Amino acid sequence: MSKLYGRDREWASVLRFLSAPGGLLAIDGPPCSGKTFLLRAAVAAARGRGRAVVLVSGAGAARSTAVVEALDRVKIERVPVVVAVDQAHEDPAALLELLGGAGDPFVSVVVALCADLAGAEVQRALERGEVLRLGPLDDDAVERVVADLVAARPHPDLLALTAGAGGNPRLVVELVAGLREEGRLDVADGVARPRGRWLPRRVGAVVRGQVDAMSAKATQVLRVAAVLGRSFLLRDVAAMMNETTGALLLAVDEVLASGLVVGADERLEFGSDLVWRAVVDSMPGSVRHALRHDADVLRAAAEARPDPEACAEGAEEQGAVAVSGVRSLAANGRLGSAIALARQSLAGGVPAGAAAELHVVLAGILLADGRPADAAAELEHVLTTPGVPEPVRRLAGAGRLLSLYFATGSRAGAHALSVLTTRDREPADADVVMAATVHSCLEWNAGRLAESMYWGRESTRWELDRPTAWWQSQSAVSYALKLAALGEFERAERWVREGVECDDEAVRAGAPTARTIARARVLAQAGKLAQALAAARRGLSTARDRGLRLLVPLASTVVATVALHRGETAAAAEHVRRYRADLAAGEAVLHSGQYDWVELLLAHARGGAEQVVELARERVGEAGAVRRMLVEEPGAAAWLVRQAVAAGDGGLAREVVGAAEELAAANPGFEVVAVAAGHARALLERDAERLAEVARRHRHPWAQANANEDLAGVLAEAGDAGRASAHAVVASRIFGRMGAEGEVKEVRKEEWGGLSGAEREIARLVGVGLTNRQVAKQLFLSPHTVNYHLRGIFRKLGISSRVELARVAHEHEHEHEHEQEGAGAEASL
Repeated sequence: MSKLYGRDREWASVLRFLSAPGGLLAIDGPPCSGKTFLLRAAVAAARGRGRAVVLVSGAGAARSTAVVEALDRVKIERVPVVVAVDQAHEDPAALLELLGGAGDPFVSVVVALCADLAGAEVQRALERGEVLRLGPLDDDAVERVVADLVAARPHPDLLALTAGAGGNPRLVVELVAGLREEGRLDVADGVARPRGRWLPRRVGAVVRGQVDAMSAKATQVLRVAAVLGRSFLLRDVAAMMNETTGALLLAVDEVLASGLVVGADERLEFGSDLVWRAVVDSMPGSVRHALRHDADVLRAAAEARPDPEACAEGAEEQGAVAVSGVRSLAANGRLGSAIALARQSLAGGVPAGAAAELHVVLAGILLADGRPADAAAELEHVLTTPGVPEPVRRLAGAGRLLSLYFATGSRAGAHALSVLTTRDREPADADVVMAATVHSCLEWNAGRLAESMYWGRESTRWELDRPTAWWQSQSAVSYALKLAALGEFERAERWVREGVECDDEAVRAGAPTARTIARARVLAQAGKLAQALAAARRGLSTARDRGLRLLVPLASTVVATVALHRGETAAAAEHVRRYRADLAAGEAVLHSGQYDWVELLLAHARGGAEQVVELARERVGEAGAVRRMLVEEPGAAAWLVRQAVAAGDGGLAREVVGAAEELAAANPGFEVVAVAAGHARALLERDAERLAEVARRHRHPWAQANANEDLAGVLAEAGDAGRASAHAVVASRIFGRMGAEGEVKEVRKEEWGGLSGAEREIARLVGVGLTNRQVAKQLFLSPHTVNYHLRGIFRKLGISSRVELARVAHEHEHEHEHEQEGAGAEASL
């Protein structure tokens, strides 16, 4: 095993482990440290010794039938087997289950993982076996790697460059490959020498891949740290991000677990010079420049010692300059710098008027940054300061109320009611408008739709006095989303297209971006997926560029929803992963049932009805969660019933129907919730006539298509193939108009299954371009018979041309081949 450079000790341990069956061997190391290479060498050695081996990835371990079959075979035949799991930290639950059943003396388990990413429970479980921890390669091993790769003696300049990889074998390999790729490696007289010292693109791509896999907060920590230098203090990163050190601990743990950064006494440092340079280079030049400027400003501020007499002179002017500076920084998307400057100015002392304005502006920036509790605290200062002008005080009251709602949810209800009931309302009172908005949202979440819509309508009727703030767009946005959920798409879109103008010069992009993202959600519910995706991408891009972290997850749910409707599961999963990381980090507080709903759709795309039911059991246990989902997504109840019935979980199906009917009973006069409940009940009871009725009454295209699909299934069960085919065609056409290609394929799969064997064969032959006469000759039929069958095929599939038939036939042929390849791959493990 000469290619296992610098791993002689570890390789000896692997061979010793394989000398007898049974036991656990864990190969632990940070990303790119050579774990997979060593694991695959172990697999090859085991097979060379005649052992049966099952090799799976960590992400697929939980679903691997090969592992189950191998362990069953051990129990029955007592044949030794080696189960090898690569990247085992990707599914800690599946790994723990495997380790729990690995006590059999005939079962050897070999796993490659980053234990820091797997969690404490996995780390404790690994203590039962042998753990090989892979450190960096030493200089001699690196030199041997480079010499083999270049087939020459490496020049000291090349060794100096590869030394920057810090002994990371993957980076060494990518560095040399990148130099070759870019024509920057000269070999002469048996010596290899690099041209220039800039990083090859391949190295940057490897590091960027690791950075992009992290949560938003960890990525931010890493990039800010890189600007400070290869070695840095955590408190300096916290100061740059305007956070406490404690608030960054989870993100720092994630960064350390990645292996990109290591601890060095009281400081932290990048694991290698190449990694540090790659992280710095991964940022656009303008971003690097801005961050370095921020770092210089903070250092200068920390070193400065203010002169009290100088501070006393021109205080009013200094206050105005501070407010202007904060607004300017925020308007350019540099929220971190704006927050830092505002707090420094307030700490240094400014006149009361400027201080009140700074607190209000700072609160708006903090809210945009996804920090509502901090925003509420800033506004509390304004409300408790005497002499603040009444319009500013009421704006502060409105902001505090919305911030409390985002931070605490229902606990803000008492504050909203007190504002609405303890004084006369004036059309220009910002706090009264926001109290109506918050009360409307809380009533909506509680399932009291009439009260919610009344106060939502009231909040959008009142005009706002000046000054205004970007977050006051919440009144129009939340009302529009409620209208869309009730199927009033045109009214909803009008509110988010126009909305309320504001003169907030600090977070200029806030209100229009919030409306853009809300419009994307309205368009998605209206079945206009292409327009919804374009709007969501616009909103998402602006929110990220301008630091509006509050809005990012909701935009991501729209993009993920459209991807799922289109059948793009991997893209949807990535958006879900990102917004879940943001939610966990507390950077997103917009309350929405969409987060759970999108994950249920993703679970179905990945694992079918059984996986949906498993996830639904976790998510619908809380009454408020399921109620919000059913209110926001009128097709959700029936869809969940369909999955529960398919998985054989009648209990869950009845629970969902009960929740939908309870919501409908509490809200008479709201047809959307009544139709949704009727759809769920009719599907549970397989009532074709009632399904036909709700299919006509649904306002939401996706729910209407699903009702027709459900009706087709019930009719097919009853033997009414003709009507079943007709309703499947209707469902397919609605999905097609929406642009939901993924769901069109699913319906057509069912329609294809409804064809007879003879019809499928004719469809296949016509699909590859044969004429009716050629098909007739091949199948020993008359052309008249082929034509008759073809008309039936067109009717059943809801198509009207041979071109469409060719596409459908190709899809099913390709899918069949893919399934066969998947089965073969699984069997070969």
